[in-house]
Amino acid sequence: MKMKMSDSISLSLPADPQYLPLAILAAKECARGIQFPEHDASRICLAIEEGINHALEFGYGAPHDTLQIDFSRIPLGLRMSIQFHGLPLEIEQLPKYDPARASQHGDITGISLLLIEKILDKTSFASLPKGIRTVSMEKYLPAQRVSDATEPHTTNLASDAGEYILRLARPDDAEAISRLAFQSHGTVLFNEHIYYPDHVREMIQAKEMISVVAETVDNPEVVGHGALLRYAPDALVEELTFGFVTPRFRGRRCASQFAQFLEKNARNRGIYAIESFAVTSHVHSQRALLSHGYKECGILLNYSPASHSWGEEDACEPGRIADLMLLKYLEKFRDVPLYIPDHHRRMVEKIYSHHGITLRIGTDPDDSIPPDSESHICTLSDFKEGWAVIKIIEYGSDSAAQIADRLTRACAQGLASIVLALPLANPATKTATATFEEMGFFFAGVGPDEEGNENLILQYVNTAKINLESIKVHSDFARTIVEYIRKCGSLSP
Repeated sequence: MKMKMSDSISLSLPADPQYLPLAILAAKECARGIQFPEHDASRICLAIEEGINHALEFGYGAPHDTLQIDFSRIPLGLRMSIQFHGLPLEIEQLPKYDPARASQHGDITGISLLLIEKILDKTSFASLPKGIRTVSMEKYLPAQRVSDATEPHTTNLASDAGEYILRLARPDDAEAISRLAFQSHGTVLFNEHIYYPDHVREMIQAKEMISVVAETVDNPEVVGHGALLRYAPDALVEELTFGFVTPRFRGRRCASQFAQFLEKNARNRGIYAIESFAVTSHVHSQRALLSHGYKECGILLNYSPASHSWGEEDACEPGRIADLMLLKYLEKFRDVPLYIPDHHRRMVEKIYSHHGITLRIGTDPDDSIPPDSESHICTLSDFKEGWAVIKIIEYGSDSAAQIADRLTRACAQGLASIVLALPLANPATKTATATFEEMGFFFAGVGPDEEGNENLILQYVNTAKINLESIKVHSDFARTIVEYIRKCGSLSP
């Protein structure tokens, strides 16, 4: 069996351990169908086994309970999810694995979640209304870094740059794109997937990444690249990223033309808005985005790992980098009332006004108290990048407790940046924000999610010190945002 990009397999099994072998068999066949090596296939089987054990251990245990298990082919490998009716316990409240306890008493409680997080590339947990819990897991296919796979490509820097054309990237451009990403900077500046040709090929084939390349007319060679990333199949907001140009073509407006090309492409596909994250270690990317009509909407402190060499010789990791959030709306702004906390209203209105938008402010006080029901909250973590995003979909009576638990867990996992997205169209955001700020979250900005719904963005920084002096911003408005965040977070200048 070969698992194609569009393939997905679903199992609905009784919540009974005797059916576990069926799920493991399905996991093994899916892993083999995607051509995972045997040692990775074994890890995938172990992960699904531990995920089901977790669901059985903390499920309701009703006689007719079922487990919904889904396997989906994704551009980078395999996604697995387990949905079950679970006890009203948060992940942070669950007992942790203790090696000493296991050695002395044979008690391995908590090992399931530990194994899942250690052997997979990405995990997320969600609590849905009516007691539904989900565990989602991703395992990526092994790939060879382009710097290991190919010899460095040499270029005669003294030659004339020559003419070039822009075109949409094809899957067979993957190796050239990855090589160019590495050679353009000599350091890791982006999400690591761009440095692996196999990952790039999969992302282009699945249309998870819309790429444009600059190719020379004579002796065709890829000399530049830009892309729009989508994080969900039906996303209406995409990220502009992965922009780089070979040194001899810099100053030839390649980057500018990438932005124009991709914006036209996005408009034709009905994309609502394009976001971009510009590093604050320099202002070059900020200046380029501002020149194309992108506007600042916030800053995430310590959000990105510092640029570092692929080599193993580096003894320590430089400081993390703050990202300036910029945004460009391509469609008419959705005219819905937004419920903004009173203490942030002036700044939020100022940001939207900066984008040419006049807000309709919601004022209904009767709906500002969270309903007496269970929250719907999702958490996505990236342990390699060192961040977590917690998103409230629907408020409930347990919202504060859930956010506190997820924050504690993210900090315990050593994640440096924890982002909290609150739906501005929900009246409860107006009053609930202060509760989250008492936990240590502070204002970071505003902006739409993948579906185009506006969110108030808060951040918690899990480090001893934040160096605002290292943040370099190009515009006066960005400096206004930095100063506001400094005051909100009681941060030293």
